[in-house]
Amino acid sequence: MSMGSEKTNKKSSNKILKKLAYILISIVILMVFINIAYNERINVLVMGVESTRTDTIIFLSIDTGSNRVDAVSIPRDTYYPTEGKNGLGQKKINAVYGFTDIGGPEGLLRAVSNLLSTEIDYYVLVDYEGVEAVVDLIGGVEVDVPFRMKYDDPYAKPPLHIDFEAGFQVINGAESLEYLRFRKSNDGSVGGGDVSRIERQQDFLKSAAKSSLGPKLPLIIARGLSYVETDMPIYKGGLVGISMIGTNSKKINFHTLPMDYSGYGNDGLSYFFHSEEKTSVLMDEIIN
Repeated sequence: MSMGSEKTNKKSSNKILKKLAYILISIVILMVFINIAYNERINVLVMGVESTRTDTIIFLSIDTGSNRVDAVSIPRDTYYPTEGKNGLGQKKINAVYGFTDIGGPEGLLRAVSNLLSTEIDYYVLVDYEGVEAVVDLIGGVEVDVPFRMKYDDPYAKPPLHIDFEAGFQVINGAESLEYLRFRKSNDGSVGGGDVSRIERQQDFLKSAAKSSLGPKLPLIIARGLSYVETDMPIYKGGLVGISMIGTNSKKINFHTLPMDYSGYGNDGLSYFFHSEEKTSVLMDEIIN
């Protein structure tokens, strides 16, 4: 190869490197600008589905201006009567998703919006495969298993075979599904129902958030949206992710729908009866 050819190739390579550097700098500047300028509150309903019922319901309020996130867990047994729906178990909020005429993700979004007296912008429906994929995407989640978790239910869909020793451990996507679905032990010695499970879910989400926060957050959100069913545009998820760069776990707050009392309904089923007054106060604190 001649000296002239070498000089030409060098100049060509330098031009390419300069262009790449310019593109990267432009992207960084754009991300910084979005992070500073994008100021919007977005309310999202996250639902985990098991067959025709929602197994997990979480209301998320994301304030991109202050980098604050509030999550309100709604127990699946929350009493929520729907006109014309009087079948066994149909007065629980987790039944709304399965109503063929007024259900689905949009129906549950309307129900939770009514329950909280708050407008909700988007829904995110996560199935078991989506949870597994997102957890593996962030490299697993560290949890402190509070006690020996041993439970088997071959009739569940998918079948449940849970076996965790107590203590700190990093669990992958498949194990996360088992951990999040645990409600009681085989021998009945460990229980606590849905409220105890919500506490474990919130601890899990706190740990997952710590693993997700930082420069990789926009990528996690953008790629995570591809594993779920949602009416949130991918570009919106990217904007939210970029705007939340710089937040920390202290700005992520978890709540549970305030309870008035728990008890049995006329149908003999157990229900979680929420406090409308305390719920109103909580939502006012979050939104305002």
